[in-house]
Parts: sequence; structure tokens; C-alpha cells
Amino acid sequence: MDTSIKNLFQHYLAQLDIIVSKIPPEMFSLALANGMFTLEMNAKIAANFALRGYCPLLNHSVVSFFRDESGKEAVQKQISETIKYLNELPEAIRLDDEKLLKDKAGFSEIELSQPVFIYHYIFPNFLFHISMVYAIAKANGVELGKGDYDGIHSYPEGFSFVASP
Repeated sequence: MDTSIKNLFQHYLAQLDIIVSKIPPEMFSLALANGMFTLEMNAKIAANFALRGYCPLLNHSVVSFFRDESGKEAVQKQISETIKYLNELPEAIRLDDEKLLKDKAGFSEIELSQPVFIYHYIFPNFLFHISMVYAIAKANGVELGKGDYDGIHSYPEGFSFVASP
């Protein structure tokens, strides 16, 4: 399995696309708790983080396919366009400890070396927002398994590690 940075983004965007495809359209406005982003916004933010992290590694301007349109179709389109754009970009061969990248994390202005930027800021946030999509969908009865999230796990239908009450 190719573990390049680009491949990791491509892989988890594809998994996000699988998860989103299984979610009924009426669930995109739901949130895990009050004061948290909706399922839709978490999916859009996740897709955005892929290019927000990868473009600066190539010294490219950050591209975003985020649109104000809402709903399942808008989310799927953003994911698809993000994957397509990422596929066309060259491979980021080496991360440079000396090259600093700037971004905004909430209200904090950050400046981090490329490796710290990708591995301590971008990837955790990218995966966090994908996890929120998964959690909101699962909490609302969507049939998803760990394999939908990581593309690796598989279990027989109806299997659970947790005993039913």
C-alpha cells in the first residue's frame, strides 16, 4: 500500500465518499451535539483540509471546491472535485523541516514546519472531521462499519464485539 501523503488523502477521501453515499439526504443537517458542525459541514471541511494541507507542500495556492450549496449532492460533488484535483497534482516527494507553512487554526495563527504542519495539524483535523461524519451517521442509525472508515476492516454481517442488551 502506497503511504505517500497524496495517497493517504486520496484513500481517506475515497472512504469519505463511500460513507457519504450511504447516508440519507435528510441527515446532512444533523449534528453530534448542540454547538457542533453538521454532518454536511464536517464532510465539506474534511474535503477542504486535504487540499488546504497538500497544496502548500507543492508551493501551490490552496484550492477549495467548497460551495454554499447544501445537501448530499453538494457534498458528493465537493469530494469528487477534490479527488480529481488531487489526482492531477504531482507527488510531494520530501517534507522540509526548514520550510514553514502558515495557517489559521481556529483563532490561532500558526506557523509550522512542513512535517509538523501535515502530521500534527492537517491529518488530525482531516481525520477528525471524517470521524464526525461517521459518528453522526452511526448515531442516527446508518449502517456503517469500520471498513467503511478505513477501507481495511471487514466483519460478517451482524457481527459485534459488544454484547446486545
